[in-house]
Amino acid sequence: MIKNINILICDDSVLVHKSITRSLQSCCNATFFYAENGKEGLDCLKNVDIDIMFLDLTMPVMDGFSVMKSLPVREFNTTIIVLSADIQLTARERSLALGADYFLSKPFNHEELTELSQHLGLVFDSSQFITPDNHLISEPIESIRELANIALGRGAAIISDHLGDFIKMPLPNVAFMKSNDLSMAIADIRNDNELIAITQRFVGGGIHGEALVELHGKDIHLFGEKLGFSQTDEYKNEVVIDIANLMVSSFLVALSEQITIPFSVRQPIVLEEYMNLHHTYGDSNTFFTIEYTYKAEVLDVECEVLFIMDNHSLAVINKKVMESLH
Repeated sequence: MIKNINILICDDSVLVHKSITRSLQSCCNATFFYAENGKEGLDCLKNVDIDIMFLDLTMPVMDGFSVMKSLPVREFNTTIIVLSADIQLTARERSLALGADYFLSKPFNHEELTELSQHLGLVFDSSQFITPDNHLISEPIESIRELANIALGRGAAIISDHLGDFIKMPLPNVAFMKSNDLSMAIADIRNDNELIAITQRFVGGGIHGEALVELHGKDIHLFGEKLGFSQTDEYKNEVVIDIANLMVSSFLVALSEQITIPFSVRQPIVLEEYMNLHHTYGDSNTFFTIEYTYKAEVLDVECEVLFIMDNHSLAVINKKVMESLH
């Protein structure tokens, strides 16, 4: 008799729930459970004998690291497969030290996932088809959020490799912003003397937008030095501009890999200079935005990034996402 295997997918992305379920849909001895944050995941583990848990590291309410620190919640041996966009070497090492059995990066390889699942006792039958639950239907905005999450993980790994410090992975905020709200936010930034803001334009494949980067903390220049940037003129913000350029380009490179659209970026410029050269935003437009914050674990540095795109750019990204799902 084939043993039934309970699988918990603990991830804040419904798109990931759907993708893993599709990959394992021909498994004839699996029952699927879903959690959208670490707390829901722990509640499921307390009440159900979960054989395999796919665990994301970056989630609201409770992240994957906190989940592993809280285990065990009962006497049952659960195999933990960390499935994360955070591909920093430190993230992998910490996950394995906290009890993870395997570490897979996003976007995951379907064949690798299938082989690992077979190794763990899942039996596949091509004649069987499991229909995903209704809650697995994802909205386009959810797909873009997951794209952004993966891009952030790639960017954090690039920065961490250069820096030699762990970068705390953010949860991306994907939303729409009215132009008057954007103008108010920019005005607040310009009035804050404790931060430096840089803006940079980017274009590619019908997508065009601007990235706004804000840097806080007393270790900004030390952060820049560790990244290999130097200051030649004390009256200019060369290091800050170089850091902002790295933050923007690392994200766009990773996004480009996923939607197969190459981006080109213009020279970054200090926000104050930029606003003196270019127009302000009109009151009638709505923009699509991706917002996140990188924080160094050791150094006192915080970097907030806001990507601003128009609705046409959103339509291009949506089209690319839909093509990748079929």
